Amino acid sequence: MVDDSKVSAGQGGQAPVFDSYGRLSWNPNTHELEKIETQWADNRVTIGRHGGVVGLELSDGLSAWKKGVRRKDFEKLLERAEQGLSNGIAVWHVDRLFRQPRDLERLIDLADKGFRVISSHGSRDLSDPDDRYILRIEVAQAAKASDDMSRRVKRRFAAYREKGRTTGGRPGFGFPRMDPDWVPGPGESEEDRPMLPARQIARERTALRRAVNAMVITAADKDTAPQMEIVRAWNAQGLRTVNGKEWVNNTVRATLLRPALAGRIEYDGVLVGRLPGKPIVDEKTWLRLRAMYEGRRRGAQVSRRYLASGLIRCGVCKRKLSGRMKDPGNGGEPVAVYWCNRQQRGCGKLYANARRVDNELRLMVIARLSDSRYAQALTAARARVSERLTELNTEIGEIEKLQDAYSDRLARREVTLDRFDAANRQLNDDLAPLLAERKELTGTSGGGADGEVRAMSAEQVAHDWKKAGIDQRRSMIADATGTDEIWIMPGRRGVGWKRERVQLIDPKNPPT
Repeated sequence: MVDDSKVSAGQGGQAPVFDSYGRLSWNPNTHELEKIETQWADNRVTIGRHGGVVGLELSDGLSAWKKGVRRKDFEKLLERAEQGLSNGIAVWHVDRLFRQPRDLERLIDLADKGFRVISSHGSRDLSDPDDRYILRIEVAQAAKASDDMSRRVKRRFAAYREKGRTTGGRPGFGFPRMDPDWVPGPGESEEDRPMLPARQIARERTALRRAVNAMVITAADKDTAPQMEIVRAWNAQGLRTVNGKEWVNNTVRATLLRPALAGRIEYDGVLVGRLPGKPIVDEKTWLRLRAMYEGRRRGAQVSRRYLASGLIRCGVCKRKLSGRMKDPGNGGEPVAVYWCNRQQRGCGKLYANARRVDNELRLMVIARLSDSRYAQALTAARARVSERLTELNTEIGEIEKLQDAYSDRLARREVTLDRFDAANRQLNDDLAPLLAERKELTGTSGGGADGEVRAMSAEQVAHDWKKAGIDQRRSMIADATGTDEIWIMPGRRGVGWKRERVQLIDPKNPPT
């Protein structure tokens, strides 16, 4: 480093103050990295040759050439120049300064005010019009070369993914990799580092399978408890991250969400290839795990559920409706609605205020469950299929809970439509056969759980509804619906809510 007695912060003295700037990069002549310390040392000599003193020694890393990387020290260098804290910049080579044409133009503006750029290698005078012209051409060519290289790399990586090859990176937990704890002995080098034993990799894979299954089974009604249990279990078992550290919530979450566990190669959340061999975890199970995470806010429980989601149908296309929050578009608060979801092959044309629909369903439940004739017929029909129906309703409810939560995130614009599609597609595939089986069973049983249905007074039904949670209310709706279906008919804009939009329909004799 430079002698402190020869460094100035730009205060006092008559000698011009030059900030020294270095950027880690490849030397085009030697094809080796030009170290920052070497650049700074050359810059000190150059500053002395120009009769100046060193202001600050600043530097940026190798990635600073990339467009999206912020060059913190380069910005600091310009801020000092604009504030008059330095009189110029000393740089190992002028190409270290210019990444994009706008960088050059900022320095040219400063040069017009007397700011100087001096260089240890290569010479361009920013105050000279001819040199400015040449530099502008050189910077434009360098930017184009960088863009061309970026496109070539992206094309090559895309070709790798299509062939089932990864694009690099360290092997993750559960995959064969070098032993991080190995210490070379006499006569050994890094090239002798062994792979982790196969039994260790097998142990990690078993832990991953158990963790993914446990999360999918237990996390639907909890927050981070299942994940914390995994953290404690893995640490207690002596399992460590690929960096040899103990597990925490974030590292467990990141590990479980790696597409490679399911044998998938993804780019921006979209499947583009598959890894060879058998996946560590079942793909469908892993996709459900990811959908579960995607449908949650960080640190928050699964989003609100919608009472009638999946229980009511679109009066236009007859598809089942989903719940979501809808922006009213006038700066007001989002409103809960039921809508015909295109992602579930719906028409996307029908919306209905969820509060209004839920109230109509409450009135329908009270009327039907207080009717003794309906209760007797329902009891006889459902006794035959009650156990399987309960299992189906539980699994369907878990999937619909994930879909509702993720729809909320889409409405809040926390996820893109593409990511919504990717997370929701597998859930729809899982849901379809379950719904088909439930439809077949409820066609003869009238839906609901097992047990006798007895007619109650309207007051008792209303009381039970008020005290019930969302799952119990959904069961009451299924009981009251029986073999019929609930259709939501389209409404007219500006007319307001009409109760006639909620109708009980016999699917064997639908309206034309």
